[in-house]
Amino acid sequence: MAKEPSQQHVEAAKRRLVHLSGISARTAADEGRILDAAEHRLGVVQQDLATLRPRVNADPAAAARYQDLVLESGQLARVVAQAKKVLSP
Repeated sequence: MAKEPSQQHVEAAKRRLVHLSGISARTAADEGRILDAAEHRLGVVQQDLATLRPRVNADPAAAARYQDLVLESGQLARVVAQAKKVLSP
């Protein structure tokens, strides 16, 4: 036979649920900010890539910067995908 939880246990569980709900809401808000920042930066990176693309074959510095931006673009794409996954219902 199961023992009924005491009123203290019920109240403690309610407080924990409220606390967890708050954490969940803050996490979703943080993920939203991460998503916004990553999408913004990805747009900047894509513009920089388009600007550098014509000079890549003639300018070694432009080629190196282009390669760095390609890598950053890939990292940002992963961040965006992860944030969207976390935020999806």
